[in-house]
Amino acid sequence: MDISLLHAGLAGGAALAALPVILHLFMKQTPKRIVFPALRLIRERQKRSRKKLKVKNWLLLIARMAILALMALALARPSFFSKGKLGADDVPTALALVFDTSLSMGYKEHDKTRLDEAKDWAYETLKKTPDSSQVFVIDSSQPGVPPPLSPASARKQIEGLALRATYRPLNAAVGQAYSAVVESDRPRHEVYVLTDLARSAWKTDSAVEGLDKLQKIKNGVNTYVVRLAPKDVRDIAVTEAEPSASVATQGDTIEIRAKIRSQGAAVTPVAEFFLDGVPKDKKPVAVPANGETEVKFVTPKLDPRVPLHQGFVRFSGAIDSLAFDDTRYFTFKVEAARKVLVIADLLTEGANDAEFIADALDPDPATLPPGTPRACKVTRIRARDLTDRDREAFKDYSCIFVNNVSELKEEDWGKLNAYVREGGGLTVGLGDRCTAGNYNGPNASQVVPAKLERKSNPEKPTTFGKVNDFTHPLFTRYAQNIEADLSQVPVRRYWHVVPSEGARVLLSYADGSPALLERTLKGEKTGRVLLWTTPLARRSDPKADAAWNEFPMAWPFLAALVETVPYMAGATGERLNYTAGDNVILAVDPTRRFKNYFVRHQEGKNAERLTAPVTNDSLVIEAPTPPGQWTVTATGPETEKEEMGFSINPPLGESEFVPLEKGDLDHLFGKDKYVFADDTKALAERVKDVRFGRELFPWIMALILIVVTLENLLANKFHRESGAKVAAGAAA
Repeated sequence: MDISLLHAGLAGGAALAALPVILHLFMKQTPKRIVFPALRLIRERQKRSRKKLKVKNWLLLIARMAILALMALALARPSFFSKGKLGADDVPTALALVFDTSLSMGYKEHDKTRLDEAKDWAYETLKKTPDSSQVFVIDSSQPGVPPPLSPASARKQIEGLALRATYRPLNAAVGQAYSAVVESDRPRHEVYVLTDLARSAWKTDSAVEGLDKLQKIKNGVNTYVVRLAPKDVRDIAVTEAEPSASVATQGDTIEIRAKIRSQGAAVTPVAEFFLDGVPKDKKPVAVPANGETEVKFVTPKLDPRVPLHQGFVRFSGAIDSLAFDDTRYFTFKVEAARKVLVIADLLTEGANDAEFIADALDPDPATLPPGTPRACKVTRIRARDLTDRDREAFKDYSCIFVNNVSELKEEDWGKLNAYVREGGGLTVGLGDRCTAGNYNGPNASQVVPAKLERKSNPEKPTTFGKVNDFTHPLFTRYAQNIEADLSQVPVRRYWHVVPSEGARVLLSYADGSPALLERTLKGEKTGRVLLWTTPLARRSDPKADAAWNEFPMAWPFLAALVETVPYMAGATGERLNYTAGDNVILAVDPTRRFKNYFVRHQEGKNAERLTAPVTNDSLVIEAPTPPGQWTVTATGPETEKEEMGFSINPPLGESEFVPLEKGDLDHLFGKDKYVFADDTKALAERVKDVRFGRELFPWIMALILIVVTLENLLANKFHRESGAKVAAGAAA
């Protein structure tokens, strides 16, 4: 803690405190001798009274001395300051202005956003800043240390600041500010962080960057953190608008699940559903205070001639202070029913190894509600008929199942090998009819994920056990329940296998043996092979030799097969809806050889031309930021063309308004290493305190008043006592 004096010379006036002492010494009267009878008792009493009076006179003397000293000190105008040195407005300054441009700064109050308020304060500050100063304008979304600007140039740059859906943590932006000001030779160094202090804009587990650089400045760098958050947050937000699937089947309908949240009072907005730019439905939604409500919309039946659909959910009929979270966007695709081929030896009633696969993927229309679309079209053939199938015909199938087949010819295994290496999906189920020698043969071993050893002991039945990877597309949707239900499925027999190099076990039996394995084959397009070590079929007679399990009777069987086909087709896990700042990955067909990809935002902004990926089956678009609908047009030789698309939504955390606490700021900047102001008005006072110190004049004047009062009380008391004693002596 330092102290300064505005008029240091006047502090010498404190020496006047010695004046009462001087007067006391020079004006002391010589006692007058009077002859009086020797009364010892009276003389002793006089001595005691004189001793008490002397002490009391000294207290009065000290009080009068304090009055003079304090008056001189008050005229000198002392100030305390702890963050910076004494200075005036005209001192050249290295001034860094860090603007939080995250979306939460768009909160509007009194027709001004938080960013507008930050700009207004900056404009006023720059008016008072000397032209010889260096100003560094830092946008939290832009990397790099900015160049020094004059106050006039800085004003123009501030005018161009805008809210952005993506940004770096403010830790890095403050680090830019420190890097800039410490290199400046101006005598005063200041950093202002203008933010709503939303937790989402900071990396709270680490300190701000560049704190170590502050040691270069002898007089230090004054850091001001200004909180521009609204006092009472009121916001309505569409927090979710998710289609039930990213890829739908022709003739199907898609359900859109939306959620609307209110911060503040209860509201009843109208949720509006748009698809391909056309309003489709709207519903009033009662949202409780500080709560959330779900609303669902259903699309019309989807026409396969329109392969890409984009829509959004928004609300109307309610006043809102934050615009960016009023709309949520989504995209999904429509495809024709996928073709699936099931190969088995037995297709007869009661011993049909294709029956349960076909019923799961392509059930009898009579068993479904009218108008239910077909997600898959299943074709069943016997293994012996595979030889008659041309290799090129396999390309029409999204997935091929080989279930409980005794053996395939080497040339047929070769066809399947080529099919997988060209990006196809093959699922193999092992049962009582399979022969190990055939599946371990030259061509088969290049495809099958494991080497067959022996069949398990029928006297030691088991169940399915541990799911080794819940993030796998086959299990991720049902991760919470599927393992527990699989553990209830009886498995009487299975094949003991040794996984091939590069294969991985996705599911095990209760005894630890592999139940489901996967192998991927890299080629022009990634191919996948799944191996079930027990058949995807059952027998009605549990004592039959072929009755190896009860898997088809459990719901995980249906769940696994429904997820298998899109996964094998490369559609499972295909994301079309992203958060701003994420890399977008779109599946492309490398066999079509598109040369260029044109990426456009719905408003025509940010058009970009990308070259075709050389060896990948996906197109990566790096971190597109503006929220809304995006389209990608792929062009190839001659007139070949394909339309793709995706949606970008702003980060949800931006509308949560969870503020930093003082402890968070202490961790970010260091305890007592920053000055906090709750608004721009408070900031002006804090800056004044730091630059000029906190004046003690009002406190000194209050102290003078107290001392004068005390002096009067002492003087009156002493004079009363003296008068009373004189009167008593006269009476005696």
